[in-house]
Amino acid sequence: MSFYCKPLDSCIVGYSIFHNLILLSYENNRMSRHLPLSILLLFIVVFSHSQNRYTVPKYSTTYKYAEKLYNSPNATDQTDSLALAAYLSVISILEKESGNDSILFDSYMKSGILEMSAKKDQPALQLFLQSIRPKKKSARLPDSLLFKPYLFAGNSYYNLNNLDSSLYYYRQAENLIGRYPTLSESERLYNKSGVLYYETGDYKKSITYFNKALSLVESHRPANIYFIVNYKNNIASALRKLGDYEQAMNIYKSLLPYHINQNELLHNIGVTNLNSGKYADAIHYLKLVTYNNRVKYNDIALAYLQSGQLDSALAYLQAALDDHNKIKTKQKDLDYGISLKYTGDWLMAKREFLAAIKNYQQAIIQIDPDFNDTVVGHNPISFHGLHNSFFLFDALVAKAKAFHALNIDRPNRDVLVSAYATYSSAISLAQYVEKTFNSDEAKLFLANNVSKAYKESVDLGLQLFDLSKNKIYLQQAFNFAEESKASILQESLHELSLESIEGIPQNLITEEKNLKAAIAKLNVQLSQVNDNTTASFIQKKILDMEIQLSSLQAKLDESPKYQQLKFNSRNIPIDSIQQNILSEDGAILSYYYLQNFLICFYITKEEFGYKEIHISNDLQKNIASLRDDLNEANSHRKKNIQETTAYLAEQILYPIFDKIIHKTHLIIIPHNEISYIPFEILPQPRDAALLLKKFSVSYNYSISFLTATQQPISKEYQVLALAPFTELAREPMLPVLNASKSEVASLKGKILFESEATKQKFIQLSPGYPVLHLATHAVANDRDPLQSYIEFYGSKNDADTLHRLYEQEIYHLDMQSARLVILSACETGNGQLVTGEGIMSLSRAFSYSGCKSVITSLWKADDVATAFITKRLHSYLQKGFRKDDALRQAKSDYLESPDIDASHKSPAYWAQLILIGDAYAINKKSNSLYWIIGGLIFFLVIIVIIKKPGRKNTPGPAS
Repeated sequence: MSFYCKPLDSCIVGYSIFHNLILLSYENNRMSRHLPLSILLLFIVVFSHSQNRYTVPKYSTTYKYAEKLYNSPNATDQTDSLALAAYLSVISILEKESGNDSILFDSYMKSGILEMSAKKDQPALQLFLQSIRPKKKSARLPDSLLFKPYLFAGNSYYNLNNLDSSLYYYRQAENLIGRYPTLSESERLYNKSGVLYYETGDYKKSITYFNKALSLVESHRPANIYFIVNYKNNIASALRKLGDYEQAMNIYKSLLPYHINQNELLHNIGVTNLNSGKYADAIHYLKLVTYNNRVKYNDIALAYLQSGQLDSALAYLQAALDDHNKIKTKQKDLDYGISLKYTGDWLMAKREFLAAIKNYQQAIIQIDPDFNDTVVGHNPISFHGLHNSFFLFDALVAKAKAFHALNIDRPNRDVLVSAYATYSSAISLAQYVEKTFNSDEAKLFLANNVSKAYKESVDLGLQLFDLSKNKIYLQQAFNFAEESKASILQESLHELSLESIEGIPQNLITEEKNLKAAIAKLNVQLSQVNDNTTASFIQKKILDMEIQLSSLQAKLDESPKYQQLKFNSRNIPIDSIQQNILSEDGAILSYYYLQNFLICFYITKEEFGYKEIHISNDLQKNIASLRDDLNEANSHRKKNIQETTAYLAEQILYPIFDKIIHKTHLIIIPHNEISYIPFEILPQPRDAALLLKKFSVSYNYSISFLTATQQPISKEYQVLALAPFTELAREPMLPVLNASKSEVASLKGKILFESEATKQKFIQLSPGYPVLHLATHAVANDRDPLQSYIEFYGSKNDADTLHRLYEQEIYHLDMQSARLVILSACETGNGQLVTGEGIMSLSRAFSYSGCKSVITSLWKADDVATAFITKRLHSYLQKGFRKDDALRQAKSDYLESPDIDASHKSPAYWAQLILIGDAYAINKKSNSLYWIIGGLIFFLVIIVIIKKPGRKNTPGPAS
């Protein structure tokens, strides 16, 4: 559920002291009321100076008169009317002349500001756009003059709800700041841009712009307290939208003592309580607000709705609707759309489903600028430009739920189809919006908010498939499930794939990558510092770079080819997977959690279907128990592991086993907690033999990561391997890894030990090798991924950032040429589990940076066991084995080796290494066996020929 309270907007301002006038409220008819008086006074002024028309330009007196009124410290609506009429007269005269472009420009600008102050946005917009023309026509006027017309045109478009045009002009103004950094009032542009991003749901970016505006105001002496309060309020509002209610509330309350914008602050405090479920407190603060408008009525109505007080909710909803009806306009109105949506929620609470659906349809029409269809079965099917996306998404989901509830109340397949179609529309919107966001934080926030809609869509799609047996519904349900998994990772890899495409500006791509890497490095530094001065300095650098990055991404978005490819659908048809990706002996098992059961989609060459697995409440508890047992490599845990894996196999594997029993290669696409299970250790149903005995297993994040395109086979197996702790421990927490030297010593390529195995060497050399192997220590931080890192060589006195490769830094490495990264360090596959996105691990970071596949460790690895397995792994890879086959064979060798103590054959020792990504071979298969067989055959043929009896030389008849 979203809640609506606009951030404060203080950027509608004029020149010098005139900004106070612009903040005044005017009635729509005031200008027309004083127009006759304006014309009369203007005529008198012009006539009184007409005798000087040969010595003074005829526009000069009128312009001076307009300036005097415009800059009056005691301006009124009457003086503004006169000033506007005078400026328009000057414009009329100068449009017929040439050589006075600066005064013409100024007259257009100030006329626009006067119209804007009277809330007449359409005429104001036309005047601002006209002001741009004289400047562009005259080379004598500096480009910097365009800053204010761009800013004010953006404001007018924003007020007219044309967000795309608004963003265009804000970007033009921002480009000018790049050229003229000292432009005055630039803080207002940054604040207004922040408001625009806030309205369209990119709250992370809005905070960046609000902070930039705040930093500029605070740098002025004396600082303007009004704007400081305003911008901090906006930052708090964005934090509230991101769910950080405590920090938002602290900021709001800290601003109250300034007695500036008290009503807005009280309103925001009320909405923060509403967001966090404190409905009584929300109502209390909202009623302290002295103004009355639809925003306030809507919020109080929602507080009453959420607390179950339906009569009170209806009273405030009616007040909001009545307020709207007083305004005679055909223009779409977001506040009215929200009132209609909340009225639909009220009707849902009354179980009046059809009436609710009609209200939701009207709400969608008001919120979506391009949709006008009143037929309740119809939905927006495509999206472009900027939207108030979260409100539109909420309205679509609410309508889908109403259809679903109606179907439960009165089962009807057509109603179920309407529910499914509306969910599909909501998801299409979410997918579109995700592509418009440039930061992972914004995308992650969006993914968390839409996960329930994905689940409902999958559920309804499967219901419709069961009812109709139409496989289109099964394919769509599968696509929804897969699109909801690791969507941020999918998007990042898609963007990586655009880098080498001809027609896309490569200089911008390179600059974007460099900026992202620099920001990541600064974020890591920020997490390490303790003193406020240094932290403040780094934060300012990050802020400036984020603004620079945003501007750069805007330029990249202007490339038509980039836009086209960025918004391409990446769904893979099932028949394409069956024909081009799966081998005859291969199968895919993709898991997806619904409410109280687990869905397992299965794909083989022959079949595509799903199983609904009813799971017990103990599933997650057993997964957590297995993780604990596998982290402790000791004998008394072995029985626990056997019991837990037997339970898990029965829950998630046996119901689907008949579909894979004749296969030997498995691709597992897990979901949420299932990501923690190494399937190789699960017992098979018939003989309890490990799955490892029969299957080569690989894992992936989503079906969209699978590809039929295999990179060229390497002619030579070359490895970059680093082992920094073969002999010396830097500190007790980083002990020697005794077996790590033997793990990599015999490999072909570049092998670096001890002091040579540095972070800098790895970053420098990694793009040149198909296989990378890190035999070192690593730390996975479940709570704060910023603190997850891989350890390299460094001295005790070195800063941590010199010898630790942090997770955020890995994201921005260039790993596109890497065919395989082997992370034999501890816990590189472990990390924070984010619903839908998966485990935010070090291994995932390598995938994000473009690496095709990663062999990673799910828990703390045993040094000796890891060395044994990885040595065998390299041996098989070098012989041309597929990656999954090579890893399976290496693990099997470990279990069958007489040199390994039986107590060390527990899964805790050998099962931690798993393959994530493609399983294709890196090297060509060795032909030595064929040469040996061929040689033997040739040798046998020779022997046969030699030993074959010839004809006897008998004498012929005598002649």
